[in-house]
Amino acid sequence: MVISGRKLGQKIGFPTANLPLRKPLKIRRGVYTVLVTYNQQNYLGLAFYGQPQLVEVYLFNFKQNLYGEKLIVKLLDLQRPPQRIKNLNQLSRLIKQDITKLNDQVILVNKQDRIIGLETKLKAHQGRAKLHRAVSVQLFNHQGEWLLQQRSKAKLLFPLFWANTVCTDVRSNETYQQAAQRRLQEEFGLTAQLKPVFKFSYTARWREYSEREIDQVFIGTVSGQPRPNPQEINAWQFCCLDNWPQPLAPWFKLILKKLSSSGIVKS
Repeated sequence: MVISGRKLGQKIGFPTANLPLRKPLKIRRGVYTVLVTYNQQNYLGLAFYGQPQLVEVYLFNFKQNLYGEKLIVKLLDLQRPPQRIKNLNQLSRLIKQDITKLNDQVILVNKQDRIIGLETKLKAHQGRAKLHRAVSVQLFNHQGEWLLQQRSKAKLLFPLFWANTVCTDVRSNETYQQAAQRRLQEEFGLTAQLKPVFKFSYTARWREYSEREIDQVFIGTVSGQPRPNPQEINAWQFCCLDNWPQPLAPWFKLILKKLSSSGIVKS
């Protein structure tokens, strides 16, 4: 059951749930990634095991009051050993570094989109792949033309295929919306008001790798001049709905079919 602590994490924007232990754990002390179940929902986060009979848990994208509540905590992987902290500013920087180190991890889910763990991006795409969260963003200009990109030849999967505006895997500490906004900025230097329209799951094989994703699709309107990142994008264009460049990425074919049949966009 969560107990009150010194509230140091709260002061720096990283509130923790303090969980007392009946006896010390037979594990190494340090910072772990965790899967936490609360109120029949799963969440990811970080846990610090430093004191013999206390675990401190920080949940990603969680705002509720947990005092007096019961949590089920599953330790996933040890991230680092304990470090001596001199002040709260140093602690804040260290936690941010811990979270940044997880940028190469994707969120594993089951078919109902329930979080079940983390995996590195490479391992999640090897072979038949592991089901994980992703986003696909579709931006249109005021003439109704679709902003498309040709994927960089350096991409691990489907290089030089044409696809929707941007797409990416969702990081461990992100919501679907946060991941979509991040990728718009990274690839096109854009921000936009994005509306979630549907999710779908798919699998697509590429050589020794695969895409296997639950994909949240967003739509929005271009509100500035695209500034493509040449490391991510080989080419780009605004495209009419009846004049597609080729080849098209497999997930984009599915999105196009779904959007056209829904009446959200018309071909």
